[in-house]
Amino acid sequence: MINVTVVGFGYVGSALSWLLLNSHHAIRLNVMEPDPNCEGAFLDIAHGMPLFHNKEFQVNDEELFLDADFIYYAAGVTNTHGGSRLSTAQQNIQLTKKIFAHRVFPRTPYVIVITNPVDIISYAVSLYTGLPDDHVIGTGTFLDSMRLGYYLSSLSGIDRTNIHAVVLGEHGDSQVPVYSMCRVGEKALLGDSTFSERILNQADSLTKNAATKIRETQDGTTYGVSKCGEILLDYLLGSGEHSLSLSIKTNDHYRSLLQLDQDIYLGLPVTIRGGAITIDDSVIFSEEELNALRRSARTLATVIEKYQTHD
Repeated sequence: MINVTVVGFGYVGSALSWLLLNSHHAIRLNVMEPDPNCEGAFLDIAHGMPLFHNKEFQVNDEELFLDADFIYYAAGVTNTHGGSRLSTAQQNIQLTKKIFAHRVFPRTPYVIVITNPVDIISYAVSLYTGLPDDHVIGTGTFLDSMRLGYYLSSLSGIDRTNIHAVVLGEHGDSQVPVYSMCRVGEKALLGDSTFSERILNQADSLTKNAATKIRETQDGTTYGVSKCGEILLDYLLGSGEHSLSLSIKTNDHYRSLLQLDQDIYLGLPVTIRGGAITIDDSVIFSEEELNALRRSARTLATVIEKYQTHD
């Protein structure tokens, strides 16, 4: 069985746990959540466990946490309605330090970070765990890319499955739609007359404001990001090749390209193949896209410096 630990059992942690229990993988699922108000939910899940195939369920098992193959980090304070994801950086950095700084993971697990601000928290998890750079990743702009594809499809009438959309940079206000990388089928999206400048600008605006729109009727985003987290398990355990954007630590190429003085985490193009994650250094950005990515990178670097996560 694969040992999977989900840290945090709020809206995302609970939805993600349910997706994992319904996946086709043989999973020993362990949820780390000290809140006694969750005990009823855990009992509820336990009652249904005999109906799950090749699954086990545990709660607050420290040994399974340390022995995990995959860790999903979904704990933390959520930002207020209409507020920036960066507003919770200090609180969630401190929580991250409390959870990870004293633990040693001998099996070199993959840590998939969902907690916001996801780029900042991914950096903090990398710092406090000391795990290899490619073993700490954030869902980041994977979700934003899915959202952009949704809105491009809605505005154009083209089937969503034919659109490959790409958003890079911060999972937040400074995110960058990289239309030069977007495709319709096998063709470049920018070469398709269906996608006028008006449609592209509208899709960009709707994507950036998607979380705010969702929060008009519920406490926060839950299902989309949970599915992004769950599908990453398929990608990392599978034998196929997948191109997507994830929050990952900059390498030499992107540190130089983005004019950074230090490594940071932000949404970059990656390939997952055979359980390995590789950053795509071959992308040639337009001048406008590159300048926007540099601004996004500076935003994140400033927050890291402000809260001194390197200390």
